[in-house]
Amino acid sequence: MKYNPEEKKMQFVDDMEVREFHDQLTELMRAAMSRVGDENTSDAQALKLTQDFFTRYAALTEMLSGLRAHLKRSSGR
Repeated sequence: MKYNPEEKKMQFVDDMEVREFHDQLTELMRAAMSRVGDENTSDAQALKLTQDFFTRYAALTEMLSGLRAHLKRSSGR
């Protein structure tokens, strides 16, 4: 995997590399989300914290969505 600065795109060798990057990024996002709030956080606070999280990390979320769409197309699903 490498970044192509002229095209401003990530380039992957194959779908296996895409899947590995997707899985690692998903794992990191889940780990970060698990630290949002605690047992004393109300439902309303949790909702606000979750919205703030996804706003703050919108670029990562969009990247995951793009990877998922590609992986679904490439696997024929």
